[in-house]
Amino acid sequence: MTQAEIKLCSLLLQEHFGEIVEKIGVHLVRTGSQPLRVIAHDTKASLDQVKKALCVLIHHNLVLYHVHKRGVVEYEAQCSRVLRMLRYPRYIYTTKTLYGDTGELIVEELLLNGKMTMSAVVKKVADRLTETMEGQYWI
Repeated sequence: MTQAEIKLCSLLLQEHFGEIVEKIGVHLVRTGSQPLRVIAHDTKASLDQVKKALCVLIHHNLVLYHVHKRGVVEYEAQCSRVLRMLRYPRYIYTTKTLYGDTGELIVEELLLNGKMTMSAVVKKVADRLTETMEGQYWI
């Protein structure tokens, strides 16, 4: 992992998720796999903040966790997945080209919200399409 990649990961996490998530994510990128208490101690963040940040990162598939035989859980950041965030606009554009506005909205929702159930995606996209249609008639 080069310093430039770490800095880019830092900037991407900061922009998308905020300061605390960026702090935890970059710490894991630099140090590798670590348990919860060590992360909290090293970053000087509260245990609650670390847990919430890890939840966000796991929800977006940017951090993996491994349970060891003794019950210790270690968290590991996936720098390559963070760097893929740079491609999000391309994913959205390609989807719009291939599948139209509805496909674009589906991919956009998934990229913005991380893991979602299909029913939740369909509901959000339907709501957004309804808002767009209502806005067009009032012009």
